[in-house]
Amino acid sequence: MKDSQDERGKFGASAERVRAWLRRVMPRVGVAAVIIFVTWVLAKQLGLNRVPAVALFFDWALVVVYVAAIYFGLRALRWLKNKLLWRVRRRLIVTYLFVGLTPIVLLLTLGALTALVGLNQVMTRVVKVRLGAQEAQTYQAARMLAHSFAQQSANADDKTLQAWLDERAALLRATLPSARVAVWRAAGAGREAGANALRGGDVSARTNEGAGAANAVDESQPARFASEPADAESRALAEESAVGEPLPEWLRGREEWHGFVFVPPREGESSGFASPSLRALVHERDAAGRALTMLVSVPVSRAFVERLREDTGLAVHPFFLGAEGTEVRVNRGGLGTSYASIGDERAQRRDPENPSGFRVETPARTYRIDFRRDQFGEPTNTSRLVILPATDWSDGRESLRVAFLSEFSAWAAVRQLFEENGVGRILQGALIVAAVVFLVLELLALFSAAWMTRAVTGTVHKLYQATEYIKRGDFSHRVRVRSQDQLGELAEAFNEMSADIESLLEERIEREKLEREIEIAAEVQAQLFPREVPALANVEIVGECRAARGVAGDYYDYVEIAPGLIAFTLGDVSGKGISAALVMSNLQAALRAQATILSERLKLSQRVTVKSAVAGDEQPPEMPCGVTGVDDACAVEQMAASINDQLCRSTDSNRFATVFLALYDDRTRTLRYTNAGHNAPLLVRASGEIERLDVGGTVLGAFDWATYEEASAALAPGDLLLLFSDGITEAQNHAGEEYGDPRLAEFAAANRKSSAEELCRAIFLEVGMWSGGREREDDQTVVILKADAGGAR
Repeated sequence: MKDSQDERGKFGASAERVRAWLRRVMPRVGVAAVIIFVTWVLAKQLGLNRVPAVALFFDWALVVVYVAAIYFGLRALRWLKNKLLWRVRRRLIVTYLFVGLTPIVLLLTLGALTALVGLNQVMTRVVKVRLGAQEAQTYQAARMLAHSFAQQSANADDKTLQAWLDERAALLRATLPSARVAVWRAAGAGREAGANALRGGDVSARTNEGAGAANAVDESQPARFASEPADAESRALAEESAVGEPLPEWLRGREEWHGFVFVPPREGESSGFASPSLRALVHERDAAGRALTMLVSVPVSRAFVERLREDTGLAVHPFFLGAEGTEVRVNRGGLGTSYASIGDERAQRRDPENPSGFRVETPARTYRIDFRRDQFGEPTNTSRLVILPATDWSDGRESLRVAFLSEFSAWAAVRQLFEENGVGRILQGALIVAAVVFLVLELLALFSAAWMTRAVTGTVHKLYQATEYIKRGDFSHRVRVRSQDQLGELAEAFNEMSADIESLLEERIEREKLEREIEIAAEVQAQLFPREVPALANVEIVGECRAARGVAGDYYDYVEIAPGLIAFTLGDVSGKGISAALVMSNLQAALRAQATILSERLKLSQRVTVKSAVAGDEQPPEMPCGVTGVDDACAVEQMAASINDQLCRSTDSNRFATVFLALYDDRTRTLRYTNAGHNAPLLVRASGEIERLDVGGTVLGAFDWATYEEASAALAPGDLLLLFSDGITEAQNHAGEEYGDPRLAEFAAANRKSSAEELCRAIFLEVGMWSGGREREDDQTVVILKADAGGAR
């Protein structure tokens, strides 16, 4: 985590250095960009940009202009955004414009694009479907003609067969304009078979077993029969070979074939257009078993295009580029071309003879292509392409080619999309209804957006003015609330906040007074703790209390009853804070009072003893228990009972204290104690053995009938007595685990040879490390009596 923060800090520092560098450098770059741009405009006007060196210079220098334009454009947008969108009203207006108008613009754009693409696809699809139907019709016509031709009499001469073929081809042109037919037939037996056997051409293998070479069709020779129309309307788009010329190598040996083909421009032609056509090839055998091959070719002619226009209802223009290496692309200026590279010898240039065309120069020839006219030479401004798979008739390679251009006609496309039937009219009506409903809903949305903007920005403006009053310290200003909505509740909350601020300021003053009083109470409480340690010859005594909330509910004390005799205690009052401190002061007063009473009793006992001795009495008179000091086993328990009775009378029943109370006689190293519900102190012997002092009774101040039991213990040299409050053992670490009595006992035993003061500091340090620096949740108090290892003096 720290490493990632350091990385982010380094990145932020680097970004700040970059921004400072840009602020210092970009003004100079901007001046240089203006100079370069002005120089470029002048050079363009003077025609100097045609000089290669000048053009190269400006190609690189204009990069500075682009960089400066981007930088200062972003700065301008940022400045405009800050100025325009500072007010919430303007920000919401812009937001609602985006929310309200953007869907309209996007939907309209999407609808227009969808309609444009869809209608374009409809037109293209109509042309493709019609061409596909004509291709299938061509194939079926070829099969029918081949079958009919095979049924002719075996004795019919060539003239009769040619007449029959011309008649059938003429009938075929009624459905397939400009159709042409060619027939290859095996020569049969005799002289023609011998001549065919001597030919070195490629003889087809389509013969029956035993028929021999005489029944093979030699497709490498011109067709024996051919029928072609002679009118101009049926002439192919570009000059192509006659239909009866030998079949190309790639087509020989196939059973049948049909498709859309093109014949590339012949060598020496300047046009880049090819001659496309629909062709179908089938095979049959006549009654004599002779094989024959039928080829039907339907070139794209003027008659073919006119029929296509009539069938589709679209303005179709032939535009078949078949020159080697040419591809057609669409750009913003209309149609354009790109050419496969052949070294650096091919170039595309404007045709000086035709401003609307291009001239493409290759090592073999020069093509001239006019993009404003179709293959008929008729003008066209369309870029809707009809792309079809076409086969090169010369080598059989198939590729996608632009075959036709279709002028865009929305009405024609819609007519094709919504045909004149019930379903089409229903769909058209549904679209119109949906458009009207959408328009009405959008107008309602814009009206609602304007109304909500006014409502929101009005309340926000009032709140802004109210904050200005607050900044001046005028908390009496209130916002006028009109709307019963969330903004109205916000205004009411602001009014309540203004009123609450005054109350909070007053409460802050009162709290500061209270905190000062707590500080004074803590100072006063500090006076209640013992200021000096009684002089003892055989033990060292140390005590310390660390409060959790300024004033403590823990209490420790040691009072000298008589020389060498002290009363000491450690108590923990229920609760914390001021209330516990008050009970603690009451406990301190009660203990001091009992200590004073015990001191007076000792003095009285001493005077009685002296008088008895003077009077010559052999035995002093009997005194009540506790009057003669610690020799009797009731002094400590009577002190505890008296303190309990006083606390019960002066405090509520829910206010009590756990107390460990003891009398220590330094002359005999004797300790008499009672434990009133407190944590059992640890008596750590010099050997490390641990005893717990737990004899006593219940807590003080809770039950006025409570009684207490007293016990005694002796402190040998090197022993120590550790008294502690539950704030020590109940201290928790970050995992919520308490420190506990066992750890404290182990720690005290391990450090039993330390002095009382050193051990006290070590305990607080150990507990603090266990808590991990967390705030104390309870008061922590420690009292330690450490017996002198040197023995009595």
